[in-house]
Amino acid sequence: MRRTLPCRSVRAVSALTLALTLTGAMAAVPAYAEPGPNLKITAAVPEGLWLREDNIPIDLKITNIGDARATDVKATGSTYSGPYYGFDLNTWGDLDTNGSGASFEAGESRTYRVTGRIWGAEAGNPVVRIDLSAPADTDYSDNSTDVPVNPIPPETTERVAGQVYGDKNRDGLHTPGEELAGLTALVGGPGLPQPLSVVTDSAGRFSFDAVPVGATRVLYFRNDPDGWLFPEGDLMRLDGSGKYQNLSVQGRQPLEKDLSAKIEFDKAHYAPGETAKVTVTLTNSGASPLSGLYATCRDPHGTDIDLKIPQEQWGSFGPAQAGALAAGGRLVLTLTGQVPEKAQYFGKTVLDCNFNGKTYLRGPWVSAEAKVPGKRADSRGLAWVDKNRNYQPDDGEGLPNTTVTLSTKDNKLVSLAKTDAKGYVTFPNVAAGEYEFRVVGPWKAVDDSTVHHVAPPYGWEWWVQLEPR
Repeated sequence: MRRTLPCRSVRAVSALTLALTLTGAMAAVPAYAEPGPNLKITAAVPEGLWLREDNIPIDLKITNIGDARATDVKATGSTYSGPYYGFDLNTWGDLDTNGSGASFEAGESRTYRVTGRIWGAEAGNPVVRIDLSAPADTDYSDNSTDVPVNPIPPETTERVAGQVYGDKNRDGLHTPGEELAGLTALVGGPGLPQPLSVVTDSAGRFSFDAVPVGATRVLYFRNDPDGWLFPEGDLMRLDGSGKYQNLSVQGRQPLEKDLSAKIEFDKAHYAPGETAKVTVTLTNSGASPLSGLYATCRDPHGTDIDLKIPQEQWGSFGPAQAGALAAGGRLVLTLTGQVPEKAQYFGKTVLDCNFNGKTYLRGPWVSAEAKVPGKRADSRGLAWVDKNRNYQPDDGEGLPNTTVTLSTKDNKLVSLAKTDAKGYVTFPNVAAGEYEFRVVGPWKAVDDSTVHHVAPPYGWEWWVQLEPR
């Protein structure tokens, strides 16, 4: 049988249905938003093992959730609490407050990375507040955000350990029996009051169990009686990752232990522009062959008086080549070059070369020189005594009224003169070259008594520091 609700009940149900319909409709309608641009910012430090001394980045995300274009958008940051976090210069890009600002279309989202550093030793971590501004923004409630900057605590330590060996057979690998015992291993770096130190055991192993974290830690070795060379320029970044717990450190013998070099000019004197001949002798006194060898010559003082040897004369020992010497082998190269005109102002020409190898360390440096007579000029200099021990001549420190001499390297007197009231002396009409400076009386040179006499326009006044005998 069909049942029919009374009219009163129908009216009640209709009212309830209307109420529910209105409630659903209200829930579906978004809250009222004022038309115009509306910027929102979020920010965070990206994941990573950050140290206090790092440039620590902060990633910003800026979104225009409004319905109109935002212009003249700028941002600033400041330390809200904790140690001072200072932003790097020019890190804000087009958000910089000194610029014209950025623009964001309605619905556009953009990310930025700004960087800065924690300054000072105050305990704790910074909280950075970043504020965003745009002249027509309709809602400033989401234009600011606080960002915790949480680097690794500075009291954190980590283990540094490994094994050191001497590559005796020069194969670049650790071979049993090559372990180096009794070496002093050290770890140093900024923030450490003194280097940490341990001694390698019989297997060449070392271990530092609690090295403070830091971006610039250096591992190095000392007290090796056999002269092994170890890498010393490699920095370790200790950031809690533990990646330096199984190091293999290779020691290498200097190339100069096996390779010797000698340079000889064929004459003692040359005229400017003359072709000089030199012989270069290379000898491998070691028990293993040497390969990848090359010569690199330089102008030692930047004076352009060095003998220029054409690269092709070096043959396989040129900088781009790879010369070889058998064990016990000897090679003689004959080279020629033109003596520079400028050499006459300095009284000499030189050939200064380093002989190295692509897989070796510290090859021999060898130099030879020959005289180039020519220019003569007065030689003027200062004889002084460092009375206040500041390592430079000051007023009143010149040695006055004292007889001094200039002699050749083989002790032949060239000139005799007397210093003036301020300690200056002039030796007249001296040939360009190197001489020994001496004082008549109870004085001696502190270090080097060599005077480099160079003729104008390249010359200079020299100094010789003296002390009582």
